[in-house]
Amino acid sequence: MKTLLKLLFFILSISTNAQGIDKSLYAFDFKMEHIPIAERAKLFAKLGYSGTTLRVQSDKQRDILKSYLETKEFTSGELTIPVVFFGFNFSNNIETQNIMWRKTLAALPQGTAMWVIINGNATKEKTLLLLKTMAQEALKVNKDIVIYPHDNCFIESAEEAIPYIEELNEPNLFLTLHLCHEMRAGNGNRLLEVAIKAAPYLKFASISGTNVTMFANDKANWSDAIKPLDQGDYDVSQFVSVLQKIKFKGKTLLHTFGIEDEPKEHLSRSITKWNTMVDSTYKIQNNDLNHILDNPENAYWDSISKSWFISNLGGEKVTLEKDGYGWITRLDENGNIISNRWIEGLDAPTGMASYKNLLYVGDRGVLVEINISTGEIIRKINLPNSEFINDVAASRNGDIYISDTFTNTIYKLPEGGNIEIFVKNDLLEYPNGLWVDKNELIVATWGPMTNRATFETSKKGTLKTINLKTKKISPIGKGLPIANFDGVIKYGPYYYATDWTGGRLLKINKKGDVKEVISGFSQFADLGIDTKKGRIMIPEMSKNRFIFYNLKPF
Repeated sequence: MKTLLKLLFFILSISTNAQGIDKSLYAFDFKMEHIPIAERAKLFAKLGYSGTTLRVQSDKQRDILKSYLETKEFTSGELTIPVVFFGFNFSNNIETQNIMWRKTLAALPQGTAMWVIINGNATKEKTLLLLKTMAQEALKVNKDIVIYPHDNCFIESAEEAIPYIEELNEPNLFLTLHLCHEMRAGNGNRLLEVAIKAAPYLKFASISGTNVTMFANDKANWSDAIKPLDQGDYDVSQFVSVLQKIKFKGKTLLHTFGIEDEPKEHLSRSITKWNTMVDSTYKIQNNDLNHILDNPENAYWDSISKSWFISNLGGEKVTLEKDGYGWITRLDENGNIISNRWIEGLDAPTGMASYKNLLYVGDRGVLVEINISTGEIIRKINLPNSEFINDVAASRNGDIYISDTFTNTIYKLPEGGNIEIFVKNDLLEYPNGLWVDKNELIVATWGPMTNRATFETSKKGTLKTINLKTKKISPIGKGLPIANFDGVIKYGPYYYATDWTGGRLLKINKKGDVKEVISGFSQFADLGIDTKKGRIMIPEMSKNRFIFYNLKPF
């Protein structure tokens, strides 16, 4: 009972009225041929859509575009056409198609982009040349070209499109994330990973109801992947959540290809579902701890600002990628949210330490220096030849120490100096957690790693000390294997360290004797401590939450 009283699971709750992503929704105009253009425009407006999109490839389709733009709803600005699509087939007459896409580009009003689907006898070289030509021609008239990944075409998914955008580096060449085509590509369970990669280039997204199980990709029937939003056994709110998480700034379109229901009926149901999902996903993301935190790696207490900081790897898994999708969450002394994403745009932030008004954060290949008062990144200090920056610790005189687990290295940033290698030695056995105790650096080791992909070790880690003057490495106690350690702190005469794989908090004396304090958790990460109160915070990485535990007796 005493342990339970000392242990607090913390649930965050804040109120918000914002919606996050742009709530406007545009609809494809498939299966609407029986409805006059003017009536289609009235229907979109009446149901609450912000506009439509359509294929504009032939003279007849350009006439339909013109008719849309001449309706009252479009001339008044109530509705708009954010983008139209053009299919370029390299197996057809190239010269004719070049004439046609230029005509389409010229027919577009300002603010309307052109989607491009690549099909037929395409190659990388031909596709690069086409996209470059399109982008450069579009730039002359202030228009954007957007790659439309399409199942069973040359570019089938967002990930396949990214290399073309990066190689061409044209300022007006963008990308769309289509739920239906990502489902066909087998990406239903990894949408966030795909979206993080696509985010820098993402201008549009399309959504539809969909099933989990897809037909073979040579089937012309799209009833598996394109349904009204209220149909299908795939939870489409997951896609909306992904857009919320990456803070998608573009426009979303409802895909309707092949839907046989009467447009008025299915469009009405879909926009109702859309509005509900946008509101609910944003509220959950900002009120539910499981969505505020994403693989929290380190908790750190700063006594000057009286704030807890939690680093988030981001990406719904243990990721070390340089993807710009990592952040720091800031809380007050009681664990209430000050800012969900106080510092954003980091890659995979791990350990933290502060000195005076500066917070130092270990990230991929760099030490990030942040002004706590302003919340601004001052600089990113390169850590040469580092591979897996992990924990950070500060001495009383302002020296900063940083562990690089994979290279058995401890870096040092002297107060007012430049980064240097403090110790590089295999005796460190994959150093993880750090803590400065007077003239010693306490090192919690992971253990000699045999598989970096799975973090498996040949033996468990232990606690070691490094003399800050002589740099001598010594074991604590006999140096026996104890656990795959993540974080370590010292309180009173004892060391407290987290066993990541075992989900335990361990208490260790100077003789190396070990006592289990709490257990039964999953992926206990790097802990922080408010030494004045004797209160520690431990992130539970796999559960996207943290616990408070009081070391002081009641």
